[in-house]
Amino acid sequence: MSEHSVWEDGFFKIDPECHIIGDMSSVEHFPGVQMWWRAIDGIMRPTLQGAPGDYISKFEPWEMTKSADPENILRAMDKYGVDVACILPESMMDTTGFTSRWCTNGDAWKAVQAHPDRFILNPNLSPIKRRGVKNAIWELEYWMDQGTKIFKYYSPEDTYINDPELWPFYKRAEELGAVLCLHTGFSWGPPGKSKYCYPTQVDDVARDFPELKIVAFHMGYPFTDAMNMVALGHPNVYLCLSLLVPWAVTVPYKFAHILGEAMRFVGPDRIIWGTDSAGYGLQIGAAAMGLAQFQIPDELQWKYGYLPLTDEDKRKIFGGNLGKLLGIDTTLRRGGKASEKALQGRPVETTSQVQRSAEASAPATVDRSGPPVTEEFEVVMSTPIGSINGKVITHIEGERISGVISFMGQENEFKNGVIDGNGNVTFSGEMKTPIGKMAYTSTGKMVDGKIQAVAKTKLGSIEIRSK
Repeated sequence: MSEHSVWEDGFFKIDPECHIIGDMSSVEHFPGVQMWWRAIDGIMRPTLQGAPGDYISKFEPWEMTKSADPENILRAMDKYGVDVACILPESMMDTTGFTSRWCTNGDAWKAVQAHPDRFILNPNLSPIKRRGVKNAIWELEYWMDQGTKIFKYYSPEDTYINDPELWPFYKRAEELGAVLCLHTGFSWGPPGKSKYCYPTQVDDVARDFPELKIVAFHMGYPFTDAMNMVALGHPNVYLCLSLLVPWAVTVPYKFAHILGEAMRFVGPDRIIWGTDSAGYGLQIGAAAMGLAQFQIPDELQWKYGYLPLTDEDKRKIFGGNLGKLLGIDTTLRRGGKASEKALQGRPVETTSQVQRSAEASAPATVDRSGPPVTEEFEVVMSTPIGSINGKVITHIEGERISGVISFMGQENEFKNGVIDGNGNVTFSGEMKTPIGKMAYTSTGKMVDGKIQAVAKTKLGSIEIRSK
């Protein structure tokens, strides 16, 4: 998708699931948080396997670097022609033993206030049962009074979607005309319980509250057939493609089955696009490019009776359907030339400024003529799919450095690196991943018992930093 044409493609795009996580440094010590991130490690394989050789090269370095700054979301939206993002804070209280949230609805509200023409709030009301149904209803009413229309309930950290104790909440949401987004399918990341979000549980809620508009995030994957059957019988249930759209590029036949079956059962009027992005511009770009350029292969149209995807279908899926639910005028785009001019006025830090800053804070030169030194570092590795915990062991002898990088259950040895007296280090090797080995070259610093480096691979950059 050309940056120069995204605002002329005719597709008004609304993302119902654009996560804002916030600063997680205060909760990273919880075992549940560490368990969640370990589970996310495995997403690399199904997300990237099958990607065309030039796929990652389409993205800029900043898009593959995790950012908690809402301005980065806007930057990606501008690049890929996304008009409106529903800013959704993650609760994930089950990962902290229900002591803390990753990000509050109030934090997300502040981000929305900075760009009210591009951001709208999607409050996360989870958990409902654990904190008390009355408290959840109060918050629902509060945000409705602020003009909010869309909400999320993440049942894997709470209880079954069809738990009867939630009925007063669903009734009030229906009375207020709220659009309720439900996580369906699998939790994807423990300690969330997948048994709490099976698609058939939505059948009970949709039946007893037929006027409640329900958006099924992730289309119930991997139980998409069950989710389609639920939506078939309940016209108040909408199927959301969030998380799944990148497969339009990496495994197009798989995505064609998912979308083709949804089109068969509910048609284009109740399917909604989405990203499920969480700090990476790449996730927004992959979802936008994936659907905009996708067509169900002729072979599958013939074999399974799928209908070809028209531009009108895409207009409805990208933003038309959700726009109707939220009362958003989708005839006038929210970005384009005016937005690009505004971006041009933002100050950009030059390379010389960065260099002068680094030079000013450079540590004293270290004499490396002594005996060999072995050090071990607990590190966090920021990758295009999230943060991964790992370990780096270094062996320094004079100006030579070797060692092992351990992450995702793999040990990756490197040799013949170089380190100078200021701690500047360079080394290279191969990293073992679920999709094969990747060559990398790493540069960075090792000073004061800490390491910070960036390993460049064909799939993007991986930041390595001490905890």
